[in-house]
Amino acid sequence: MRFLLGRTDALGDVVISLPVMERILSRMPGAEVHWLVRPYAAPLLQGLPGVHLREDGTDLVALLRAVAPDAVLNLGHRDTAVITAAKAAGVPVRVARCRGRQILDATHLLWRGRNGTGRHEAQNVLDFLRPWGWDGGLPPPPRIRLGPEERERGRAEFAALPRPLLGIATRSSGSSAFPSEAWWARALPVLSAGGWHPVILAPPEDSPLDPTDLRGLLGRIAACDAFLGPSTGPTQLAAALDVPVLALMGLSSNRGPSRWTPLGRRVQVLQYPGPEADLQGGMDRLDPAALLPHLARLREPA
Repeated sequence: MRFLLGRTDALGDVVISLPVMERILSRMPGAEVHWLVRPYAAPLLQGLPGVHLREDGTDLVALLRAVAPDAVLNLGHRDTAVITAAKAAGVPVRVARCRGRQILDATHLLWRGRNGTGRHEAQNVLDFLRPWGWDGGLPPPPRIRLGPEERERGRAEFAALPRPLLGIATRSSGSSAFPSEAWWARALPVLSAGGWHPVILAPPEDSPLDPTDLRGLLGRIAACDAFLGPSTGPTQLAAALDVPVLALMGLSSNRGPSRWTPLGRRVQVLQYPGPEADLQGGMDRLDPAALLPHLARLREPA
């Protein structure tokens, strides 16, 4: 059976959807799993057998007829055109959330809401497997695999830097809270005094390093001893690479830890103090010294 997973939104969303593929293959080892993603996310899935690009102007009907999936799961619910195209292409099983035109064009709809449920997004996307009875339970942490050469390039790039090396993402490109530039200016000396060597890896415009592609960023993250950042794609990438992570998160139930904590073997979470869920300035209420005990715990033997 051939599945196509549509995930045409952000990098972090693709990462938390990887367990859907693992769940399918754990139940049906002979299944083919294809992905439909934006070009910027495609390198994340390098090495998988079927990765298809959703670009502006893509003829989705022609693409889906060529791939000929038995089922399309539109995990990225905002891109409702995927399900409409799947219907036009004659895909037999079309699973979507009850949003927009999908209500008419899907064969199976998910009516359960995601906000305020206390469920992680990786659990929410497993709901798309309900038509086969494969939903529910706890997903395994997502895993991203790097080749030995990619890991070695990352290590070589940082060979002259002292350890322990702390990779940093300073802000999010989405709706999550993140500290201001002024807060980071206060925090970096505190991290250095605490024995860490901080290096900003993302976003590219904040990093002192030469520009690189997504696979190069993965190699840099993998070469770090720990990773620090708000709820954003690179923080999710670090956890999926099995790098110890300290995630800075807000108080909002829709953007907080219960729903968006990076899933990994070594993850610490620090929420900014209350009382209000202030996405604009809440992170700046954090005392940078509060990061150090969390980072120290990440250095303890697993």
